[in-house]
Amino acid sequence: MKSRYPRALALLLFAAAPLYAQSNFPDRCPNQSPLPFAAVELKHPIDASCGVDGQPTASANSRLQNSVKNNFCATSPTGQPETFTPQMLVDLQADTRVPSGFGKEPSDRKPLQDLGEGKLIRMKAFLVEAHHADLGSGETVNCLGTTEELNDVHIAFGAQANRQECDSVTAEISPHYRPASWNEIGHDEIWNSVTKKYTTDLAMDARLKSHPYRVTGQLFFDASHSVCPCGISRCSPVRASLWEIHPVYNIEVCKAATPCDENNDADWLAFDTWWKSLVPLSKPRGPHSHAPLEPGTTVPTRRPLPAPAPRPSL
Repeated sequence: MKSRYPRALALLLFAAAPLYAQSNFPDRCPNQSPLPFAAVELKHPIDASCGVDGQPTASANSRLQNSVKNNFCATSPTGQPETFTPQMLVDLQADTRVPSGFGKEPSDRKPLQDLGEGKLIRMKAFLVEAHHADLGSGETVNCLGTTEELNDVHIAFGAQANRQECDSVTAEISPHYRPASWNEIGHDEIWNSVTKKYTTDLAMDARLKSHPYRVTGQLFFDASHSVCPCGISRCSPVRASLWEIHPVYNIEVCKAATPCDENNDADWLAFDTWWKSLVPLSKPRGPHSHAPLEPGTTVPTRRPLPAPAPRPSL
């Protein structure tokens, strides 16, 4: 399964057309089709100030990776996303030989494309945790913005409701044209700039974890990090695979009293529709020890981790 346009051509169109100037992020694909979530998109200042390559002064390899991260135009020959599972992303990690880590973004992403980067995929999974990443530091894909509005919503997903974060896989909601309801997912954990800690909103956490999700987007390899699964200490951010859904094109929740079949559209409700039907929640309480940022990963060493407290099953 491949994108409708070859990667090189798509990137050339994004870079060369006047509509796609560095300081402007397009709200249409090279074929002029709208963004996948156009019906609920919301314009933000970053859309007019940060282009598809991200920070202009970043390295060439980083800017290349940023342009892939910002691909909202992946398609499939059938018109339907390829169904993936969290375990498939973990298995794909085991088959990947491309070096990764802070500053190790490749200059040639063809080996990653051969493994599937750029595919349109969807995945059924349970939310483990979510937060606005890189607050206070920023990342080059978002032109080093330091606020919630200027950063991705990082979501850790697990195959079951009780999975640990270190056993999770990732989906990232870009700040570009991000719907207001999708932004709320990042408030599962809220960054406190005074205490330098995240705070878990227990009510929000319970609400977001009350059902499985179906997430659709581009298959992407985040070469800026090193894999950090359970059993490895002194590395961050924790995750079982660097293969992720980035950016997210669509996010849905399972309808009550259905089998939650990821291949049956009738079992799923658009997150925006579901969110707008709910009563607003109260303010969060209590500190959380989640790593504050998304830094470059340190060299990992293997060491058994203590058994986590079990999460209640959904």
